[in-house]
Amino acid sequence: MLACSVLPTWYSNMLTNADSSVCVRHLLIAVLAFVPFRISTAQEARTLTRPVEFVASDSLLIRLATATRSASLVGNASVVYEDVQLTAWTIDILFDIDELRARGLRADSGLVGRPTIVQAGEEFQGTTLAFNLNTRRGRIVGAETQIEDGFIRAGVVKAIEDNTLFIRDGVYTTCNCTENPSYSLRSKKMKMVGDDWIYTGPIQLFLFNIPTPLWLPFGFLPARDTRRSGPLPPTYGEDEFGFYLRDFGWYFAMNEFMDLQLQTGFWTQGSWETRSLYRYRKRYAFDGQLQVDYARFRNGVRGDPLFAIKQTSAFRWTHNQTIGQTATFNTSVNLSSTSFLRAVSQQYEDRVRQDLQSSLRYSQRWTSRSMSLQASQRQSLASGQVNMVLPSFRFSQNNVKLRDAITTSYTLNVDNRFDFSPLTDAQFEAAGDPTAADISWWDALRSPSDFRRATGDEDPFAFRASHRIPVSAPFSVQSLPVLGNVRFNLSPNVTYTEDWFLRTEERRLAPDSSAVLTSSKDEFFALRQFSSSVNSSTVFYGQFPARFAGLSRIRHTVRPNIGFSYRPDFFDERWGNTRSVTSPSGEETQFAIVPGVSRGEQRALTFSVNNTFEAKKRNRQTDASENEAGAIVKLFDLSAASSYNFAADSLKMADLRLTARTRVAGKVDVDARSTFSPYDLSPSGGLTKGSAFTLTSPLGRLTSANITVRTSLRSRTGAGDRPMTAPRGGFVPGGLSDPTGSAQILQSSLRSPNTDFSIPWSTSIDFTYGITKPGLSTIRRAILNTSFDFSLTPNWKVAGRTGYDIEQRELVTTNIALAHDFDCWQMSFNWIPFGSFQSWGFDLHVKSGHLRDLLRIKQPKSDINDRFGSLL
Repeated sequence: MLACSVLPTWYSNMLTNADSSVCVRHLLIAVLAFVPFRISTAQEARTLTRPVEFVASDSLLIRLATATRSASLVGNASVVYEDVQLTAWTIDILFDIDELRARGLRADSGLVGRPTIVQAGEEFQGTTLAFNLNTRRGRIVGAETQIEDGFIRAGVVKAIEDNTLFIRDGVYTTCNCTENPSYSLRSKKMKMVGDDWIYTGPIQLFLFNIPTPLWLPFGFLPARDTRRSGPLPPTYGEDEFGFYLRDFGWYFAMNEFMDLQLQTGFWTQGSWETRSLYRYRKRYAFDGQLQVDYARFRNGVRGDPLFAIKQTSAFRWTHNQTIGQTATFNTSVNLSSTSFLRAVSQQYEDRVRQDLQSSLRYSQRWTSRSMSLQASQRQSLASGQVNMVLPSFRFSQNNVKLRDAITTSYTLNVDNRFDFSPLTDAQFEAAGDPTAADISWWDALRSPSDFRRATGDEDPFAFRASHRIPVSAPFSVQSLPVLGNVRFNLSPNVTYTEDWFLRTEERRLAPDSSAVLTSSKDEFFALRQFSSSVNSSTVFYGQFPARFAGLSRIRHTVRPNIGFSYRPDFFDERWGNTRSVTSPSGEETQFAIVPGVSRGEQRALTFSVNNTFEAKKRNRQTDASENEAGAIVKLFDLSAASSYNFAADSLKMADLRLTARTRVAGKVDVDARSTFSPYDLSPSGGLTKGSAFTLTSPLGRLTSANITVRTSLRSRTGAGDRPMTAPRGGFVPGGLSDPTGSAQILQSSLRSPNTDFSIPWSTSIDFTYGITKPGLSTIRRAILNTSFDFSLTPNWKVAGRTGYDIEQRELVTTNIALAHDFDCWQMSFNWIPFGSFQSWGFDLHVKSGHLRDLLRIKQPKSDINDRFGSLL
């Protein structure tokens, strides 16, 4: 192994007239000269700032007597200067021009000692290579390099000092086989500036080495899968508005805290749309996203009777912010028109959405208190009904001990509600005001007269302030005179509520005695109510030996609970919560003057018991004994509950509810629920006072029963993690704090099962059987559901979900998917053969994260219109 630095000036001058071959003895002297040096030429002198270190395993030849002074390093040669390292079989050093030239050794097995240069962490390989130490410019023939998961192959690469590369006959792919990749993007001219973007001239897609007709006059290729500004690829297709190009635009990586997407779309028949998405996030402080959409759709041709131009829009905003250590501010606003959701949005959940919900909430927490202020809205898209709370205020005081055993708390809820329920078209016609059908909830919110015209109600707002004060005094009893040491917990409770209203209801008989008229009266009213209860609970255990199935003993844990609650009949006139009115038939009836009045006295005895059966396994390594150590296994849980109302006129006993749960062999979960009525039925199917308890039905009359059995099995995970990749999304309905996105989960559940090629097979099965007896009739249902996936080969996967309704004798919604994992691509075919969501889909895309949305073939482009039709 020979190693030295480039000869300093004084040493090179000394050897100017020497023999052209410098022996190894002189070379070893040069090794000591690790000092800055100067190389002189006939034209000028250039200074290198640091020594140039080189190594060769075979030989080193220095020529100083020739016209061009040079040195040749042969055999696994290496030259290092500053941040540049060049390795090759042979490296020539041209002293006069400070240039390095490298080449490999041609052999029968191929090129040995392939020239490789590493500069600032970037590596290039080639067949021949030249690099100037002063100008830091280079030229590589037959170049290859890798940038993250992308590979570049070029006929010639020229590099200049500002880290810019000029590429001729360039090939870009994410396949690690650059000689014959499964796909590649090729261009005669490419330019790479820094590490972010690759700019090209005319670019064409090749499959293996076969050119395709997919060609663009220029291109922008992302070199790294990081946030950067750049173009967004379009999607194309055809619908009732003509052929379209959608979703193309520009992505702005504004800074590390925010970004912006601007997209647009055009149709051949004159329709267009715009979309903007602004996202922001500051860690541990706030995050959010704001999306504004607008579309203008043109139906038909001017002059046609059905010609129309319709405009639609959507506004969505989510925001989550932490203010200090104790306060938060959250918003979720969705103000989208029905036409946008039904015809413009490409999200499945928008197409099937039945309502829109929005909310703004500020909350503050203290040590023992909390406060929140909220405004919310819910709009039904089918009926046009809108429910708003403007605002809702809540204050809560945690438990406060009045004495050692008495605790209390306080809760205040203040709501100002706006309910907009428009009349039907027939009611508008009957009222002689058909134009009132055009009044929106926004108009009604701003105008009380429009509210009365649209809904027929008198008051647009309903104010209510609720105070709730519970008082409890729990204590434990250690023993009883008769039962001895019986420990149980006793908890008496009293709850007082007071609701404040600013309006009360009035009813009066119409002047013609044909109907009862309802109106409101502006007055303050306080609705005061209370209830009381006492609950007792305890726990006791029992054990008995069990010498079977590898068990040593079984423990039975019993948790009984019994309670009594009392609440007066606040609908009684003595409480002052009701008024009376005479009906058209002459009968006097009572009505509550405010909502929320509890009707009917309650004196109820509630009781329940929860049973848990556990077993201890026998330790096989020791003799079986009562104190042996072994694992505890839960066998099953069994609970029962019911109640008895002493104040009821009849049918005082409630239904008996039974629940049982268990797990068999640690794999199969079993859940059973049933309800029994203590009363018999009449011949017409109504309840009677007759008892349903018989020797054949000791629990009473069965009214409902349900049992569910489910299990899931999977093989061991293979090497690596190879999930199916998915396109990157935009607006996340749950906000940036919920990156999964409920919308993507819903859409995925109706498209293709989750697929992981590293799992050879997996399956899950659940069976549900239920029976309901509402009267004399009996309703049964039995459904078997299953999901499965298995690998035909290491790269082929079949997955699906289906179910069978045994009672109806028909299959439920079935989804079948076929997936294939190529080296650089992933393909899936999804099919829903029947049902409400009948559709099919084919998807082929590259696995590379930054080319996944660009190189993607998806058919159909959107099957939403096929299933829902055009709603504009």
